[in-house]
Amino acid sequence: MRGIAFASLNSFQGMPTLHELCEEYEDLLVREKSKPHSRKSKIYIERLIDDDYDFKGNRGSALHLYVSHPSLKLVAANYLDMIPKLTSFKVWRSHFTGDKFRTASQNWHRDYNEFKMLRIFLYFNKVGIANGAGEYVSGSHYLGDSYNKLEYSEEMGTYATDDEIAENFSSERILKAEGSAGTIVFMDTAGLHRGGYHTAPESERRVALVTFSTAADIMPSKINARHLKL
Repeated sequence: MRGIAFASLNSFQGMPTLHELCEEYEDLLVREKSKPHSRKSKIYIERLIDDDYDFKGNRGSALHLYVSHPSLKLVAANYLDMIPKLTSFKVWRSHFTGDKFRTASQNWHRDYNEFKMLRIFLYFNKVGIANGAGEYVSGSHYLGDSYNKLEYSEEMGTYATDDEIAENFSSERILKAEGSAGTIVFMDTAGLHRGGYHTAPESERRVALVTFSTAADIMPSKINARHLKL
């Protein structure tokens, strides 16, 4: 098992179309310009949705249909071996900043909410290494052969270096989360991974992130509770 898998939006029946989702993404960009979210510590990310999505008010919209689609829940349930807990929903635009060095989650780390968790990335544009594709160490997740190596976490403020990764893993183990628009990447981020670093000027990555974990997750759901009321 690798801890990462790839699919396409149109491989799931009943999903909204990529065109419909991209139209709503454009609306989010317009809204963000008029009322920006906080950049927090990551200036390379514009947070178009930051766990503040109005699920009730947007019921039936393309993004709502996507994040609540039964297929995503089923994949998460099969991977986690129990009913999944939706803990986070974000829509981001990451972009080139001109920084010469990686910062924060652009460095190698693990997410330590749980031993197993599933983060699902949906790309609204073509994403490669030059415009922010993340990377993953195959087999470094809990069910893999290397979970006990380099137990660093972003929450602890510690990161694995490139030299440490190279000393512990062959280059064939480093998988790039690249894909065309409509690509869905399923990633167990309790495994070693790092976020995208933009090397191409004026480049961007348009992405939605849905995170599922188990009910035993030590972190509370980041989604605003009032938006989950039916």
